[in-house]
Amino acid sequence: MNIKFKKSQYIIGNQVEFMNFMRTRAQLIHLSNVFFRDLHFAVMEFLKKKNVKLGQTEGEQVAREVALHFEKKNIFKKLNMQTWMLNYTDYAIKKAV
Repeated sequence: MNIKFKKSQYIIGNQVEFMNFMRTRAQLIHLSNVFFRDLHFAVMEFLKKKNVKLGQTEGEQVAREVALHFEKKNIFKKLNMQTWMLNYTDYAIKKAV
């Protein structure tokens, strides 16, 4: 792996793919809660599928960097240190007309 490869930037640059991957692992619905541990494990598994290795501690750091970016983009609204509300209308439940 390239030393300059920034794992969090890779996830951020592939946000839609990552969000869709995470959605297969946890029930992500617009305005639902997202928990840090779910994000952490999704980061670890997503990068593993891309043949990128990282340990638990590094995985936590990458997850925190991704969460901070999602907060800045208003995709995550921080509720506390371990929980966010998902603000992602693509995952809203469609109401029957």
